[in-house]
Amino acid sequence: MLFDFFSMAGNYEQRKVENTVIGNVEIDTAAVTDSAQPYETGILSPLYNNNHWVIVEMYETKEDAIKGHKKWCKIMKSPPTKLKDVGTSEIVSFANAFGVDLNNEYELNEE
Repeated sequence: MLFDFFSMAGNYEQRKVENTVIGNVEIDTAAVTDSAQPYETGILSPLYNNNHWVIVEMYETKEDAIKGHKKWCKIMKSPPTKLKDVGTSEIVSFANAFGVDLNNEYELNEE
């Protein structure tokens, strides 16, 4: 249903699977209601996407989400040159329907 993301407002602590901060990189894995899969890991850092979230992986189970979160923590200790946004949120799907691709690759910004 369009705008299911509103149901996630105010309940982050209930949805949170893991949250890790490594320097200026936040790795967050949580349950979501507005995507094709029920869990996702996002990266927030001034190193990518002008310090906006990049959804880097999605999962079917909480167990997979925990494993994925640990994997991304290891990856982000030496940030890769690019991150690919794989998000399937309703907003992304809506934009795609109008020809706007929000699933971009973001280059490492080392400034």
